[in-house]
Amino acid sequence: MEKAIIAKNIQKKYKLYNGSKERLLDLLTPKSYGEDFYALTDVNFQADKGDIVGFIGVNGSGKSTLSNIIAGVVPETSGTLEVNGQASLIAVSSGLKNDLSGRDNIELKLLMLGFNKEEIKALEPDIIEFSELGKFIDQPVKSYSSGMKSRLGFAISVTVDPDILIIDEALSVGDKAFAEKSLNKMKEFKEQGKTMIFVSHSIGQMKKFCEKILWLEFGMVKEYGSVKEVIPKYEAFLKRWQKMSKEEREIYRNFELELDPKKVSREEESDLVQAIIDEDHPFDKEAKYSENLVSKMGHIKSNSSYIYSNLKGRSRKIPSDSYHNLVYYIKKEASVNNELYFLLSERPSATTGTVGWMKSTDVSSHNEVLIDEDAKQFLIKGTGEAYNRPWGGNKNLIYDDLEQFKNTDFNVNKTVKIGKNLWYYGVLEEKNAWIHHSHLQEKKV
Repeated sequence: MEKAIIAKNIQKKYKLYNGSKERLLDLLTPKSYGEDFYALTDVNFQADKGDIVGFIGVNGSGKSTLSNIIAGVVPETSGTLEVNGQASLIAVSSGLKNDLSGRDNIELKLLMLGFNKEEIKALEPDIIEFSELGKFIDQPVKSYSSGMKSRLGFAISVTVDPDILIIDEALSVGDKAFAEKSLNKMKEFKEQGKTMIFVSHSIGQMKKFCEKILWLEFGMVKEYGSVKEVIPKYEAFLKRWQKMSKEEREIYRNFELELDPKKVSREEESDLVQAIIDEDHPFDKEAKYSENLVSKMGHIKSNSSYIYSNLKGRSRKIPSDSYHNLVYYIKKEASVNNELYFLLSERPSATTGTVGWMKSTDVSSHNEVLIDEDAKQFLIKGTGEAYNRPWGGNKNLIYDDLEQFKNTDFNVNKTVKIGKNLWYYGVLEEKNAWIHHSHLQEKKV
């Protein structure tokens, strides 16, 4: 099948600032201000020409961010995206100028899409008729309701006949009759073999219209498959998610706990805090506790062990089996009743990307020491591997054989020492990569 969309390792990073002063300092000074926030992390999926793919996930999972990247509205921070054909995004007020009238917005948007004056004049009556805006078409868009904005955006997008149609919650506002009319139009596109992305919180619409489902969870792909495979799992997740308190949702978000229905007894179903409990753990309010910041890297050992959500009071645990063959940043260590625990993170941070706490005896670790952030240039010998983290595990592999890059320049901008070994950080074929010093040789100038 011909591919319409190929997304590889898509990441989207934003900076979060504590006020405009930090934003200004970040622009004017070499020091980095603000906190990195990843709206998307390593998103991979492919859509064949003619596929109808639904994007699902709770609020904040990255559905709209991914839609905007596919539509070309915002760029990805890293990764590669291939879109074969013209993509058109339909979202509430997407691309509409509030101070212009509906008619002026039609002309502006079509001009931006490359239509000439004569083509716009021919298309305009069909757009206005489909939108059902009547006399409001000559009123400023800022006076429109969200439903009216959605109608206008939908009418423009379907009339220009795109190759790939992206509908982001555009049918969640407005009246039921227009939503039904829009669905019928989408069915016409489906019969024509067009590719469509459908973003909605309506599971009923997803079941009725989509063929495949991409389930995003906090910026990462949770599942991708057929409607029959993915929707039941998502519905089971939603039942538990809706019972969670704000604090429980935060724990789930931070530690990526598996909500396995088999682990939840009937008595525990109504109280998710009790779902995954380590009955034998030593953590309680009276425990002797101390905590320190550290900078280490670690691998989880292959033995049977657990990851804990916290070390104070009642804690959840999950088996570490699915977390093996990865390398983690260790940002904190804590002593509980004289037993040492490490806080593991997927990012070089103790606040974002955290996985959870593990007994130090279940983790192989080495100190991480920043040597410098000086620019250096090496040649790749053609042996070894490249990883997305220093001291990377099998799941962190970017390239499992550097033979193809033999004698290629590798420009380094960071050097760290893990244990007794140096690791160099740079860019390899537009991918951020870490390479062990033994696989590089200094380039003679």
